[in-house]
Amino acid sequence: MYLRRFGCFFCSALLALAGPALADREADVVAWETFMEAARDAGSRFLRDHSQGSDVERATALMYMTQQLAVSVQQSVADADTSLPLLRLGATNINKWGLDSADARYLGAALRDDGTYRLFGTLGSAKLSAIQVVTDYPRFQAHASLDGSELQVDTDGRFEVRLGRGARPADWHGPWLPIAEGANRLLIREYFGDWTQERPGAWTLERMEAGRIDATRHADVAAASRQLKEMVDRFSYRLNVWMPWLATTRTERLNTLQQLSPSGQGLQNNVYGEGWFSLADDEVLLIVLDAPDADLWSLQLGNIWWESLDYIHRTGSINGSQAQPDPDGRYRIIVGSGDPGYANWLDTGGANEGAMMYRYLNSRTAPVPQVLLLPSSQLAEHMPVGAAVVMPAERARQITLRRQHALKRWSP
Repeated sequence: MYLRRFGCFFCSALLALAGPALADREADVVAWETFMEAARDAGSRFLRDHSQGSDVERATALMYMTQQLAVSVQQSVADADTSLPLLRLGATNINKWGLDSADARYLGAALRDDGTYRLFGTLGSAKLSAIQVVTDYPRFQAHASLDGSELQVDTDGRFEVRLGRGARPADWHGPWLPIAEGANRLLIREYFGDWTQERPGAWTLERMEAGRIDATRHADVAAASRQLKEMVDRFSYRLNVWMPWLATTRTERLNTLQQLSPSGQGLQNNVYGEGWFSLADDEVLLIVLDAPDADLWSLQLGNIWWESLDYIHRTGSINGSQAQPDPDGRYRIIVGSGDPGYANWLDTGGANEGAMMYRYLNSRTAPVPQVLLLPSSQLAEHMPVGAAVVMPAERARQITLRRQHALKRWSP
């Protein structure tokens, strides 16, 4: 390390003696090496601070880090041009973060808090749609939101929303979404219940005043270096922001589900609950749920980094349209690594531990699910007579339908 630092100092001295022309030519090299070393150090610190025992978990950590770096770079570059607020897909089967909803299509675009915008398009047939103004960096904060019922959709499914700082303009009588000071992003969520029938909408965001492109942001190496530093800062933030929360969940909500107090960070009228599963290979969790009075309810699994477990090639999630009630009207959902043969199965994909979350969207009631840890061999004793079963062919069909829906949900 000493030699390396001495070498860098020596190189800098040589550059200074060689004059500004050579120094300028080498500034880009220094900027790039500084960026790469800072990203390397941030990743190494994360791995050391959150060391895991399982080889699978360590491999997952590497992929988690890689995706968070990719998102950090992309967002920094895309958000720099606020004159063209393009809506881009968020979490799909990649770029997962913050236990992304398995039922949601996420779109997002950068905003300026002094800008005025027009959001328009055609509403799809998703169970629930919502738009929200947030600050996503350097600290997440939710601001105002609207759901699909407030969009004043016409008979052809078309809508238009205006966004801007302060009060609604006197000449605009349609839906209005205020942009809070410090807000920097618009989020759109479409939540799908019946994955076989519901379709996404078409959304376009445009800035109403002429957006001036910042001509200085890439004017020289120093400006580009500042943007590279921001990428690393975003990367470090995204890696670590959820870790304290997950540490609490892991210790205080083990093999149970606990309803969360409203944080003001989610959508209005939504209820969230979470827990942590930790299972031996021959154990399952039996979750018993009285369905809430909500527009949509769901339960899903996540890994130890708070990324959703596979819900396309596996049944890592279930919602009220997909689940089958038992004869007594209650829903019994099994969490485990092997197909139990019952209809409502959350597949851990071989993971022995990870996150659980339930969401009740636009909910009028909020029942807390009951959770029972069982040996797999005793599961049948706790299932009611007449509980729905699923044969392998039907399970394979469920996976096919999930894949088909993913193609539609995330298509351009």
